[in-house]
Formats: sequence, C-alpha cells, structure tokens
Amino acid sequence: MMKKAEKVFRNKEDIISMFLGLVVVVVLALILVNFIEKRKGNVEVPGISDQLKIEETKNLGNNENNVGNVVVQKNDSLWKIAVKTYNDGYKWTEIAKANNLKNPGILYVGQKLVLPRIEKTVATTEIEENITVVNQNSEYTVVRGDSLWKIAIKVYGDGYKWTEIWQSNRNKLNSPDKLEIGMKLLIYGKI
Repeated sequence: MMKKAEKVFRNKEDIISMFLGLVVVVVLALILVNFIEKRKGNVEVPGISDQLKIEETKNLGNNENNVGNVVVQKNDSLWKIAVKTYNDGYKWTEIAKANNLKNPGILYVGQKLVLPRIEKTVATTEIEENITVVNQNSEYTVVRGDSLWKIAIKVYGDGYKWTEIWQSNRNKLNSPDKLEIGMKLLIYGKI
C-alpha cells in the first residue's frame, strides 16, 4: 500500500511539475509577444511622422526671398514641408538655414517657419569627348588605368553599361575589377 501511495504521489509531483513548467512557458511567450507588439510600428525619429498637414500663409514678410510661411502642425517634419512646397525633400536644409534651426529634427506644433525662395537648378554633366565609335562585335584593348566603368564611358558614352562588357567577357573576367593591361575585351552592339 505504501508503494501505491508513493507511485501516486510521484505522479502528482510529475503533474505539478509539468503544470508549473507550462505556466512558465506561457508567461514567457506572453511577455515576448507583448514586447514585440509594443515595438511594432513605433520607431520614432524626431521630426518625422506619417501624416503631413501644412497650413501655408500668404505673408511674405519683409524678405523678398521668401515664398511664404508655414505653421507647423502635428507630425510635420522639414522633409515633408520641403516635399509639399518644393517637390524635393532634400530642400529641407534650405528651410533649416532660413530659420536658423539649431536642431532641425525638432519642430513644435504652431511654430512658424519661413520658406525661402529657392532657384531651380539644372544638373549638368561633362561627357568625355574621346568616345570611341563601336560597330558590332569589336575588340577593346585594356590600357593602364582602365576599369570597366571607364571603358563603358569610352565605348558607349554610358558608364552603367560596364555590366554589358563584363557579361560579354565572363570567360576572361572572373571578377569585374581584375582587368589586365593588354587584355582584349569583346564589345557587342552599337552606341
């Protein structure tokens, strides 16, 4: 009878131990899920948010170089204001300079910002004049200082076509940066 009691008691200990282990696992799982849910979607960067609400005023102030003023609303950032005003988020630096903002990442609701007049700039590029005209299935001999980018500019007038040269010469080039002086590269296509 004593053995039966010990067997039953041992089984109860096993059941209690298993139950407590299950409770610990469930509690840890809940803590983990809660931690993940709190962090989910709440990455906050000062001055950046999801919604853009800008109220523009027509006051140009005393400065003729200003486009107008903007009253900062909840969730505004200089980037969003620049996108709304200039269609270019990178102009946020000009807004920050015009307003002498020490920390442009921090804006306050109701703060008035002056919008500077920004001249449109046109990007210009210089193209190397010594572009080689290439007919279909030509060869190019590698010289000192060449790279596939430089060869693509010389041959096609477009550095991004270096991948085409590399693909055409994969049997000679294991890596695009392993050019050897005097190496003959096949060039396919026309300019």
